Amino acid sequence: MLRVALIGCGNMGGALCGGLKRLTSRISVVAMADTDLDRAKALAAQFDGARAVADYRDALSDADAVLLATPHDMHHAQGLECLHAGKHVFMEKPLANAERECLDLIEAAESARRVLMVGYCMRFHPLVVRVKQLLDERAYGDVFQVSIWTEQHTEREAGHWMRSARALGGGQLFSHGCHYIDLLLWYLGRPVKGTHFGTNYGTPWMEREGTSNVCIEFESRALGYHFGTWGARGSLQGLRVIWRLYEAEEKGGVADLRGCGLNEG
Repeated sequence: MLRVALIGCGNMGGALCGGLKRLTSRISVVAMADTDLDRAKALAAQFDGARAVADYRDALSDADAVLLATPHDMHHAQGLECLHAGKHVFMEKPLANAERECLDLIEAAESARRVLMVGYCMRFHPLVVRVKQLLDERAYGDVFQVSIWTEQHTEREAGHWMRSARALGGGQLFSHGCHYIDLLLWYLGRPVKGTHFGTNYGTPWMEREGTSNVCIEFESRALGYHFGTWGARGSLQGLRVIWRLYEAEEKGGVADLRGCGLNEG
């Protein structure tokens, strides 16, 4: 059974615990690491036998693999140390904040013969997987345009690392839009050119852009477009509608759209 340690017990670390619990027949969670020891203890208490440590290095001797869910600017150094210690590494996106740092991690993983994986979780969402199947089957003909919109309100408190362009690695596109650029690459293949425009108008708490527009041309001549913002308010209704329609299709029934913000009259 694979022994796993979680490094970083903040919001994302807490979110990962749900998945870890579903895998307890295949993995053993042995340690939680966070500079805030109380946070590490709170998550460790959810897993039998897991211990809490303030220094992630103290968890490496017990683990075969680590999940890194720390601020982006820590990924490079921490990832390298874990790989050099012979651990498999699952890294929350982004892999690192610079291309050379990413290449360092890839080369270290290849040298150590260890798995290095970025947490592009959207590739595994059932709705996204189904769209991929339909595109590959050419169910509706040749694809010449794929558009992805994401809207949410992400505003961290003053002093939070996500407000810092240096710590975040950039702005909204680098931190969140990367999920959907990954999907466009998965759907449409090799890119040949693209454009990106961004602004922090509407998201003044961001040092870099909080809203971005990206257009990419692919070798097939198809286009991919992504709009993303961290400045939206009350935009989840559309996502609820899409998800309930998908669930209804899978079950062969009628979608219940009550509570989705639609005019129910």
